[in-house]
Amino acid sequence: MQINIKQQAEENLQFIRGAMQRAEGVSSVSGAGGIMMGVSALMAMLLASRQPSIREQLTIWIIAACIAVSAGAISSYLKARKLHTPLLQGDPARRFLLCLLPILLVGAIISWLLWPSAQIALLPALWMMLYGCGVLAAGTYATGPIMLTGGLFIVTGLFSCALPLTLHNFLLGISFGGFHICGGYWIYKHHGG
Repeated sequence: MQINIKQQAEENLQFIRGAMQRAEGVSSVSGAGGIMMGVSALMAMLLASRQPSIREQLTIWIIAACIAVSAGAISSYLKARKLHTPLLQGDPARRFLLCLLPILLVGAIISWLLWPSAQIALLPALWMMLYGCGVLAAGTYATGPIMLTGGLFIVTGLFSCALPLTLHNFLLGISFGGFHICGGYWIYKHHGG
């Protein structure tokens, strides 16, 4: 059996290019945006903790999520503009979004379905676990710390299932606030802002 060295070299080069593109996927995400997302979550935690009912608390979290998504999208656009690269150029950025967006949509649908029922209390744990699954999946097109963040969301969501409802607001703040701030800082320091 004869090995075609030229063909093997081309395959190795394609693998290396693919690995580099996957590593670049995280660079299209703004670290500053992640930090802003985390800060908005910490503010939501403080505001929600003053609300008497779970529906009022979760309403604040939904508003904070809309603000966070907007901040992340705008800051990623500004980062791409600063680096003179299109925001969704390249396969990794598109795959990152394609992994994350369907899970966010499922979370929104589940929230809408559970909202009028007593099962609304399940939403904080479901939000953390679903978001964690999305970030974990999207992280396959980024770097290891992104996947770690997704795993931490899942574990925190599972952990919240065993804790009283009074702690769920705190866990939402720790996960959506703390994890985004830490991850955003890491991206900011290691991937150009």
